[in-house]
Amino acid sequence: MIFCNLGSGSKGNCTYVQDDPAAAGLLIDQGFSLINLLVRMEQVDLDPHQVRAILLTHEHSDHLSGVGIFARRFHIPVYITTKALKKIPDKIIKNVKVIEFTSGDELEISGMKVKTFHIPHDAADPIGVVISGKNHRVGIITDIGNEVQYLREYLKNLDLLFLESNHDVIMLDNGPYPLWLVKRIKSRVGHLSNEQAKTLFEQLSLNGKLRHLILGHLSEKNNDPKIVKKLFQKTAQKIDPKVQLSIALQNKAGPLIEL
Repeated sequence: MIFCNLGSGSKGNCTYVQDDPAAAGLLIDQGFSLINLLVRMEQVDLDPHQVRAILLTHEHSDHLSGVGIFARRFHIPVYITTKALKKIPDKIIKNVKVIEFTSGDELEISGMKVKTFHIPHDAADPIGVVISGKNHRVGIITDIGNEVQYLREYLKNLDLLFLESNHDVIMLDNGPYPLWLVKRIKSRVGHLSNEQAKTLFEQLSLNGKLRHLILGHLSEKNNDPKIVKKLFQKTAQKIDPKVQLSIALQNKAGPLIEL
C-alpha cells in the first residue's frame, strides 16, 4: 500500500492512498488549488491520472476548496456524506459526479475497502476513515474535538496512523487568536491538543503492526513540530521501537510511504 500526505493544516489538506503501484489511487480531501496539488504530486512522483476518486471527510474549505476542479479535470467521482453535501456551495461541485453516503458506511473505492465513522467536530457529518487494501490498513483521523473511546474499535491493527495533533494548549492560550476562536478550538467539537492526541494514541490496540505514526493538522500559530515530536517520541518507542514517527507539514508534501 502507498500513502502520501500532500499537505496538512488550516490552509489545505489532501492525502493520497493506493493499494499498489499498478492500482487506482484515492484522494482523501482536496483543499489545494489544482496547480498547487499537481506540483506537490509531481514532487513525490505521483501520477494524478491514477486517481480514480476523492473522498471528502467534511465540508470545511481547507478540505474541499479544490475538490471540484480536480474532479472535473480528471473526470472522477467525489464521495460525500449526504449531510455534508447540503452544506457545499453548488459551484464547487458543478458538473461533478457525486456519490452520497452516510457516516458509518463501508465503501469500496479504488479497489480498497473504506470504513467511515463519525467523529466529533463542528461540521455537518465529519468522518474518520480506515482504508484496507489486500495486506495493509491505514487510519486517517483529523479535525476531531476529543478522544472519544469508541474510536478505539475502528483504529485497531493499523499499519499506519495519520492523527491530528493540532495545538499546544499553552501556545493556544497565549497566542494571537481571539477568545471565541480559542474556545472553539478547545471545545469537544474543535481540534485535538497534543496531549489529547497522545492519550488517544496510547489507548489504541495496535498489536505490534503499526510501523508509521504521522501527526498532522498542526496549527502554524499555536503549535511547533519540535514540541509534537518530543512529546510523541517516548510514547511511540514505548509502544514499539520499530514505529517511525513523522510530522505532516502545511507547506509541502510528505514522503511517499510504501507499506
